[in-house]
Amino acid sequence: MATAVPSERVAADPTDAARRHFVLRFAVATTASFLVCEYMGWQPSALAPVLTGVLLSSLPFSPPPKVGIGLVIMMGISAWLAFFLTTWLSQTPHILFLVIGLIMFLAFAGLAQAKAQLPLTLLLVCMTVVPVMSLTISQFAGILPSIFARGMGLAVIFTWIAFAIWPLPSPKSPDPPAPPAESPVAAALVGVAIVLPVMLAFLLFGLTDAIPVLLTTVLLVAKMEEERGAVSGVAKLAGNFLGGFVAVAAYYLLQIAPSLATLGLIAFIIGIGFGQQIVKGGVRGGNALLAYNAAMVILGLALLKGPSNSGTWGARMVQFGIACIFAVAMMRLLMPLTKRRRSIPAS
Repeated sequence: MATAVPSERVAADPTDAARRHFVLRFAVATTASFLVCEYMGWQPSALAPVLTGVLLSSLPFSPPPKVGIGLVIMMGISAWLAFFLTTWLSQTPHILFLVIGLIMFLAFAGLAQAKAQLPLTLLLVCMTVVPVMSLTISQFAGILPSIFARGMGLAVIFTWIAFAIWPLPSPKSPDPPAPPAESPVAAALVGVAIVLPVMLAFLLFGLTDAIPVLLTTVLLVAKMEEERGAVSGVAKLAGNFLGGFVAVAAYYLLQIAPSLATLGLIAFIIGIGFGQQIVKGGVRGGNALLAYNAAMVILGLALLKGPSNSGTWGARMVQFGIACIFAVAMMRLLMPLTKRRRSIPAS
């Protein structure tokens, strides 16, 4: 006598398969982009896997060629715009940062109105990182735009390849767009008040290797802007520190048998672990993505510095933690003030 298969189990099978496809897409594509950068010596090697993870977690299906090429062009235009502004206004830094602050204000205002989240985030990344790196490290000045465009190009290519091998759409439904903020101007001012001081601190103290800290800070603030507040700021901060600890453990594990194959295996395991949380979506998935970004950024920095300079990349971890704490603290301090201002009745 045939045994009937429960309908719930049949219905769950496609979801399980889609979940496995997403996790494998995420782990393989991010690992492949990271290994290519490490093998070719393209620094910062974490830029491509971070961008790959952002694309795979944001897109439920493979981006059409027009969209993929458009993302690369958009990243290139944003990076070159930041570079040319830095070059033209480097002799008048107060005007330079006034212009950069204005562009950031417009970008954060767009995020506050729930418009073009991914393009505006890419613009913020370029406007934050390129000026600081161009002014502190002269040899990076002329190549940073191409580095960013190359990173996005690798992200798009490996996203296409991953979807070709594991084509099932993402099992998690896209997060509903956040409603426009009550006061986009106030929300934009908060974003600028967080990111701009971090940039100025790196320039004031002449700190190099600013890309990891600035990249993670702007992604953190952009995500909190998108969610309209800092309610989950502590969870995001904890996720960033968790990513840092994972990176340190991965680095010392790599020292047991240092090779590109071992690095690939470790990066794949990291991608599988975080991918299983990212696929759940929602706030938890977003925090897992931020933690993954932190892990890859710090791991790439550790590989660049090497064991003889562990104190250097350890200091970068401290800077990374301070920047994240500052961002979360400012968000928790300022965002409620903007809401309270809206709630005060007119006299």
